[in-house]
Amino acid sequence: MKLLKKRVRSLLVQLYEEVELLPDDDLQQVGAVVESLYYDLYVLRFIQQANRSVKPGDSLTREEALRYLRSL
Repeated sequence: MKLLKKRVRSLLVQLYEEVELLPDDDLQQVGAVVESLYYDLYVLRFIQQANRSVKPGDSLTREEALRYLRSL
């Protein structure tokens, strides 16, 4: 993960340099892409945290969930 963070920081530096050269229309498109990536990384971080906190037996398998729902 540290390698990924280092690479992202490096790309951000390059991005800042390139942004200065872009016309306004292209900046709007870049903004939309960056916003989407930001939210993807945000969700990924929470998924990773959830995966670390879930222990065996904390969740049901599909079959167990269906059996439980049928018993209601």
